[in-house]
Order: sequence, then structure tokens, then C-alpha cells
Amino acid sequence: MENSIYVGLSRQSALRRELALVANNIANINTTSFKRELGIYSTAPTNIAKSGKLDFVIDHGSSVSFEPGSIKKTGNDFDIAINGPGFITIDDGDGIKYSRNGSLSLSADNQLITRNGDGVVDDGGAPIVIPMDGRKLQIGVDGTISLDNEIIAKIKIVEFESPHLLQKRGDSKFITTEEPKDPINSSVLQGKLETSNVTAVKELVRMVDLQRSYESVTKFLDREADRQKTLIQRLARLNSNA
Repeated sequence: MENSIYVGLSRQSALRRELALVANNIANINTTSFKRELGIYSTAPTNIAKSGKLDFVIDHGSSVSFEPGSIKKTGNDFDIAINGPGFITIDDGDGIKYSRNGSLSLSADNQLITRNGDGVVDDGGAPIVIPMDGRKLQIGVDGTISLDNEIIAKIKIVEFESPHLLQKRGDSKFITTEEPKDPINSSVLQGKLETSNVTAVKELVRMVDLQRSYESVTKFLDREADRQKTLIQRLARLNSNA
């Protein structure tokens, strides 16, 4: 027999996870190129509610919203934003990853790296080394890096046919088993960065709704626990009088 408390707990567990996702979204509202996450859920019907509807909630994990953030100008020659659905290809020492966080810099040995220290790779998959000798750094719309018009390397920018298959690793890195394709709909903007696509007001409204739902489920569980406790006590008295 299905227990209504277990059904309520499934709902409460899903709400708790969704609250954690919303809280993480809000915490990363100022993280460059951060993509908000949403929970994925489905329901399984039960036959234990005499009135209304009471279903098990099944948690299928989360999905990433790839809606672009706004573009802000920084004036830093090492900052780049991707206009379009493209990603920067990086190597974090544990294989190839993809990112839209274009806050770049140079390591001590002049290798182009991300803010997390991951190496940016060129269109041949090799690390990019930029000799800083006083010449003006230029990054073209296709990712080509030049020093006073002398081409040094080309950042590997890619796109994906099914971006929803990308799996998040940390705040701004992704992995996928899908083969990347050429960036026909993307361009690089030098001296700019993409902001987070989190909207504070929407997330706060969502958090309030989730908290209210959580409190409602908690009250239901308390009432159900009291009902079952009362039923057990009555059965115990009947047995003792038998």
C-alpha cells in the first residue's frame, strides 16, 4: 500500500533540490557567462488521495538554460565575449572542456589561460603562447590572435548541434560526447564579456514560491503523521479492550 507520507516526502525532496538550484543561480548572478540551472521533474500517479491529486515526484536532475547573458564592455584586450551559440575550447589538464567565460590572461610562461588557469587551445588543439613584446594585441571576430597584424594563433571556437546535451562542470565549463562543429553563427568580441543570464527578480520570486510550497508540504506531512498516530492509538485501544 502506498504511504501518503512517502509521496509527500518525494515532493519535499524535489522542492529542496530546486531551492538549492535557485540559491546557486542567485549566488552566481555576477559570475561571468554563468548559465542558470533548472530542475527536471515528472510525476507518477497514486491512488491514495480521496480528493484532489497526490502524485509521487520523480527527480530527473537539472538542465542548463543557454539563453545568452548581456554583453558588457571592459576595455581589456584579453577579455572576449562570444556573440552567438559558440564556446571557447579549453584544456583543464583533465581533457577538453568548453566555456563561454572569456575572461582570459597570460600565465607566467605567456600561455593564454582562463581565470581558473585552464589553457585555451588553438584550432589545432595546441596551447596558445603569446609573446608579450609591447605590440598591440588584437583578437578578430573569428578568434584569430594578432600582434600588430602579425597572426600568432587562432582560438578554437566551436558550436554544437544539441547544446542541451552539454553537461556542466563547475560554474562555467562543460563537457559533451557530441562532436563540435565549426562556428558558423558565432563571432568573437574583443574587450567585452558576457554576463550571467540569471535575473535576480525572477529567481527571488521563484524562491518565495518554492518556500511556500515547501511549507505547505511540511504542514501536510505533519497532519498526516498526526492522523496515522491517532489511528494507531485507536487500534491499540481496540486491541487492548478485545
